[in-house]
Amino acid sequence: MSEKNKAILEAANAAIAQGNNEVFLSFCAGDTKWTFVGDKTLKGKEAVRQWMATMYIEPPKFMVANLIAEDDFVMALSR
Repeated sequence: MSEKNKAILEAANAAIAQGNNEVFLSFCAGDTKWTFVGDKTLKGKEAVRQWMATMYIEPPKFMVANLIAEDDFVMALSR
């Protein structure tokens, strides 16, 4: 399961890099949480959509340093 979840996150991140926020959001559950370490946590798909609309005017440039997956959980550490 963890390898499948990693592949899903990689596809979602590719959508962001291409500027396709709605494809990214299609991978998110309605109650998704997006945590910015040391900053804030977005709760819910609509909160992520609104944040992306203001912050991702142009597709962000980022590099995933690690994908960590276990059971049904996956996390990306990126810059």
